[in-house]
Amino acid sequence: MKRKVNPNRMMLLRLRRRLELAMRGHKLLKNKQEKLMQNFFALIDETTRLRRGVEKEFLRIGLDYARGRSFSSPQALSDVLELSDCKGELDIHTHFEMGIKIPDFEINFTREAPVYKYTLSSPILDSAFERLYNSFPSLLRLASRENALFKMSEELEKTRRRVNALEYVLIPDLESTIKGIERKLSENERATQTRLMKIKDMVQ
Repeated sequence: MKRKVNPNRMMLLRLRRRLELAMRGHKLLKNKQEKLMQNFFALIDETTRLRRGVEKEFLRIGLDYARGRSFSSPQALSDVLELSDCKGELDIHTHFEMGIKIPDFEINFTREAPVYKYTLSSPILDSAFERLYNSFPSLLRLASRENALFKMSEELEKTRRRVNALEYVLIPDLESTIKGIERKLSENERATQTRLMKIKDMVQ
């Protein structure tokens, strides 16, 4: 992009100030990009560990449920499933990481003693239900971290585009325009000196 400006000293001063501001902004954004990259990779490691833990726990819950179901009659299993429900409240809080708004989820169950008879179900099945309830905090933590990972990747991409726009477009354009003005002013100065010398010769 070639700027069309009046090649005068006022414009030169204005563009120099703008270039200084652009270079300062580029340095700040570059530092932010590097910090975001560090946090992004750390968040990937944390999310990966959380996901492995949640998947492992749900696999065990599924196995316990399958084993418990095999020891219960279809009717007994249906009764247990219908009578083992509970209510819960989901609270959502937010915090900021690198200026990014991240939600945190917390669930609180209102649980009462099961109303079905324990003789109708397998202890393994009861254990599976208990572990399912206890797994929700980890599951919500994983949801929060994955949400943070998605938002951080968006912010990282946005910062990368801004850094590239400054580094490869705005700053080179300003530098080129400033050099052009300096060259034009230098030519004008030489032309003025040449005219003054000619006038001096004519006077003499």
